[in-house]
Amino acid sequence: MPRTPKICSNCKACGLHIFQAPVFDQLKLSTIFWVGLSAVKFDAHEEKLPLSPSTASGALVHSIEAPYLDKLSFYKTNLVKCAPMQGNKLRYPLKHEMAKCFPNFQWELETLQPKTVFLLGNQVASFVLQQFNHSKSVFSDGFNYSSFDMDGIRFIPIHHPSYMLVYRRKLLAEYMEGVRAHFPVKTSSAVGKKERTSLVLSSCRPSLENIKTPSALRSVGNCAG
Repeated sequence: MPRTPKICSNCKACGLHIFQAPVFDQLKLSTIFWVGLSAVKFDAHEEKLPLSPSTASGALVHSIEAPYLDKLSFYKTNLVKCAPMQGNKLRYPLKHEMAKCFPNFQWELETLQPKTVFLLGNQVASFVLQQFNHSKSVFSDGFNYSSFDMDGIRFIPIHHPSYMLVYRRKLLAEYMEGVRAHFPVKTSSAVGKKERTSLVLSSCRPSLENIKTPSALRSVGNCAG
């Protein structure tokens, strides 16, 4: 993988910094990456974190991680570190904005050395795999996700958590297990399917109060498939 410049919290490459400064997780060596599409717009009093557990998507990701927090280290990021806005509404980032921010993602991979990288949703998966000259991702309806080994890292395209929460809530337990199957360590903790789903929905409920229609997907993290 080519060398990339040191990550810059004041990056202005794509111009989106005018809406909000780039958002990063705490930098640490990490076993697993979660990669979303772009940052959301935070209020002044909110903690600014990618896939924040205060959001619906972040709460679901945290539920997937929970049994492994003493065994694995996790890092959350977005392809586009700033919040792309149109007026006062969040929009999908443009391809050239994703390309401008990609060196920051390369730096994260090179510096934090993950073994497994989950690409959340079709837009993220397609763009990242294209950068590595790889074939387009195909999502499994049965959550039997394929992996792509590149530069010693396993990239795994998965459905976006927001897509699951809005369109396929009844299959959250299967989704969680399909993702965990790619973790480089297993847990002996067994939780029943109904209990797991109940725990997920309970942890996500405060963030889901305003998610009533598919049009609300944009407000919970740009969740293409």
